[in-house]
Amino acid sequence: MPISGNDRKVVTKICNIIKKHKNFLLTTHQVPDGDGLGCELAFLRILKRLGKNVFIINEVASSQVYSFLPGYSEVQVAAMYKGEKINADVTIVFDCSAKQRIGRILSFVGETKIINIDHHYGNTFFGDINWVSETRSSVGEMCFFIAKHLDCLDKGIAECFYVSILTDTGSFKHNFNVETISVVAELLKVGIDPEKIADNVYHNNSIAALNLLGHALVNLQYAPDLRTAWTVLRKCTFEKTKATEQDSELVIDMLQTVEKTDFVFLVRERNNEIKFSLRSRKSFNVRKIAEHFGGGGHDSASGFSIKNASINSALEKFFRYLKERS
Repeated sequence: MPISGNDRKVVTKICNIIKKHKNFLLTTHQVPDGDGLGCELAFLRILKRLGKNVFIINEVASSQVYSFLPGYSEVQVAAMYKGEKINADVTIVFDCSAKQRIGRILSFVGETKIINIDHHYGNTFFGDINWVSETRSSVGEMCFFIAKHLDCLDKGIAECFYVSILTDTGSFKHNFNVETISVVAELLKVGIDPEKIADNVYHNNSIAALNLLGHALVNLQYAPDLRTAWTVLRKCTFEKTKATEQDSELVIDMLQTVEKTDFVFLVRERNNEIKFSLRSRKSFNVRKIAEHFGGGGHDSASGFSIKNASINSALEKFFRYLKERS
């Protein structure tokens, strides 16, 4: 199984910490996606098999499309805790480039040892142990090697890692290579059903999510000179449809099907900030655009936020930059 000598060393170090400690807190970035959640649920199962006490706490709830994964019902949200302290020796943060991106979970971390496992460019190396591998398709692909080292890979854990890889590669459309496929082959050998997993992830949308998509498509915009398409989701749209922020993943996936585009983007209104999610078509690099605005991610999928701005002013600023660089 392909893993470099340096990666092997940090995997061993992480496993030694897992063996040494008893109480663990698992978390990911503020709006959990398939990669972050998949790793959390895989590690919930791994750590429980090793006799550990485990909490998973995220800023907000995860999408219901992942409810088929083992352990989903055990994921908690920050709002459930009112000033309570979490008894944890170690916090493992998955798929998060900066400590601040875990949101209110920061208040639970305290003096715990932090293990930072990520694959994003621009990671701030905020952990006591940092395993950052930008060439990997997903954090799930990386964490597979930890499960193997601990001899804890079973069907449930393999399903979680497969969801991580499947979703972060856009169903194997980007950000993967032969090493990714070799990991997937190992997961298939454990006995997972990829057809069933894909059906749960992609053919299990709520009425609210589909209504949100309808609103998004009605407001679809296209700029032929910039070869880009976009749409806007306002707070009132989420309230009207009763959709969650996670439901907007369906929107960005649909935007990527628009013809004659180099990249597409989704604009969301969230509290005091305007969030931009960018997706590449072909070889266009959206990470460079996101980094200009203080964000980041991958060449093919990135994002950033503009704080204390209206949607119109944020879009004006964004398009001004696009026209200057074109």
